[in-house]
Amino acid sequence: MTLREKIGQMLMPYYFGVFTSTESADYKELLHQVEENHVGGFILGTQRGPLGIERSQVYPTAALTNELQKHAKLPLLIGADFETGTAMRIDEGTSFPSPMAVAAANDPRAAYTIGKITALEARAAGVRWIFAPDADVNNNPDNPIINIRSFGEDPQQVSEYVSQFIRGVEENSGLSSAKHFPGHGNVSVDSHLSLATVPGSRKELEATELVPFRVAIAAGVSSVMPGHLNVPAFEPDPSVPATISRNIMTGLLRDELKFKGLIVTDAMDMGGVTSQFAPGDAAVRAVEAGADVLLQLPVPDAAMAALEEAVKSGGIPAARIDESVRRILQAKARLGLDKDRLVDIDHLNDKFAKPEYEAQAQAIADRGVTLLRDNAHLLPLDATRPLRVLLVSLSADADPYPGENIEPEIRWRVESLTTLRADTQFASASWLKLPPPESYDLGIAALFVRVADRKGNVGLPDNQRAVVKQMLASGKPVVVVSFGSPYLIENFPDAKTWLAEFSTNDVSQRAAVRALFGQVATQGQIPVTVPGAEKRGDGIRLAANPMTLQPAPADLTSRLKPAFDLMTRAITDSAIPGGVLAVGLHDQLIVRPFGKLTREAKSPAVTANTLYDMASLTKVIVTTTCGAD
Repeated sequence: MTLREKIGQMLMPYYFGVFTSTESADYKELLHQVEENHVGGFILGTQRGPLGIERSQVYPTAALTNELQKHAKLPLLIGADFETGTAMRIDEGTSFPSPMAVAAANDPRAAYTIGKITALEARAAGVRWIFAPDADVNNNPDNPIINIRSFGEDPQQVSEYVSQFIRGVEENSGLSSAKHFPGHGNVSVDSHLSLATVPGSRKELEATELVPFRVAIAAGVSSVMPGHLNVPAFEPDPSVPATISRNIMTGLLRDELKFKGLIVTDAMDMGGVTSQFAPGDAAVRAVEAGADVLLQLPVPDAAMAALEEAVKSGGIPAARIDESVRRILQAKARLGLDKDRLVDIDHLNDKFAKPEYEAQAQAIADRGVTLLRDNAHLLPLDATRPLRVLLVSLSADADPYPGENIEPEIRWRVESLTTLRADTQFASASWLKLPPPESYDLGIAALFVRVADRKGNVGLPDNQRAVVKQMLASGKPVVVVSFGSPYLIENFPDAKTWLAEFSTNDVSQRAAVRALFGQVATQGQIPVTVPGAEKRGDGIRLAANPMTLQPAPADLTSRLKPAFDLMTRAITDSAIPGGVLAVGLHDQLIVRPFGKLTREAKSPAVTANTLYDMASLTKVIVTTTCGAD
């Protein structure tokens, strides 16, 4: 291999999986990175659109990956940040709850399941390197960027989930990555914006931050990702992040912890490094410090040029480059990329987004719902009784439709649903006007706080907090349902009923509503301490109280004989060829089929499972209900 080919293996630029014309500038840039810079792979990502985050799409991702693989001299290694499953970056993928919501269920085996399914699905789409799990111990409530991405505040608990996730990935032909070394949990600055500092002595960090990373290495993690973090306990220079610190990457990770796998930097376009160093300089410093792979470079060509010059001038020994390239090629060979680098697009829909994956994701989300308060004894809500509900969905982020997933889940369970929504971009909370209290029986305040890079906080805006407090002061019973940050509860001491799901994605929203109405039990336990409000392990257990339909007893059947006779006469009189009569009373149900599908002699008989379109029922229903008045 030439020097340029070797250095190229260490570079991993970003790409977006959508339809890409071969004549487009984007495609030509990707081809340039493959054919001229000889990059070792790409990181699949998302992009920001006018309505928020846009994710890659699975078929374009697979097709584009195959196209680039065909142009690459050596097989490309494709990676992605799949902390919460492939749906985190691929639109059609399986979506899992955040790590903190998983830990709330108190079942580390769930982390193995997530790692396994994520690895299998990712492989089907051509992604083999999973930049997860997050091994950070979130022991700082003011942390604006880790929060629910962590499994919690207890190092031992975090370690259990981290090791299980790693096993799930590694045992299913994927590469896992423990991040953000040596620990990103105890910071109050988003490293996407600027350099964050991790306080604490070496002894304190050994007892907390480093514990999950030691366990991850013992569990066989393929790679470790250092963060853009200044850690005075290990790196005395306050301007040097772990990403370019030889003391941390080589001295601590390689020499002391004996890690022999790949060291991959966090994204090199983040403010924690770009605010300190130019792209080429940062690349050189990272390699000098011990990095094997440079992730998401802001200017890949600048990194290539700077590294070539550093090697030629003797600043970086050629042997140092060879060490990294050897590790990279060994990882690719272990994955079998040297023998089979292409995605099987013809069978992609057999292996990606399976219904069984979605069912397992929903079950994990269901188990993580945590009831932190129910002083008013409101839960579970009774969907069998008439209930007028006011739902106010408030998002602390730009969201064109807050509550999109919970609205339909609630609507079919209640008599009437009035909805109000606000976010930080499309509809301000200051525009909201709550309806008069006499117009509804119960209020639900649904609070969404996502952990997002470059946002800088994980709290509700003042105008949204004011709306919640107005609801609580209305005199009507209110259930607060929070999605995301566990620390929101400390801002609302007057909230008597608080249901939490420490995640914001679709399965988590469905899980919260299912628990709200007793379809599933509330059994979660909060994995962190909320100062002045909750301690780790808190959670009120409520048994499930689902609606169930029982076969009707004989006495009800006999009472319905006139209705059965009416159906029989209608068929005999040729008014209808057949039909299905369904009568429900409380939790009892009778379903009785009559006649045939059509008047033809050979027509099949109607069964209890025969479906009729609503157009056939319109006249009957309208006439009956009008006549009832």
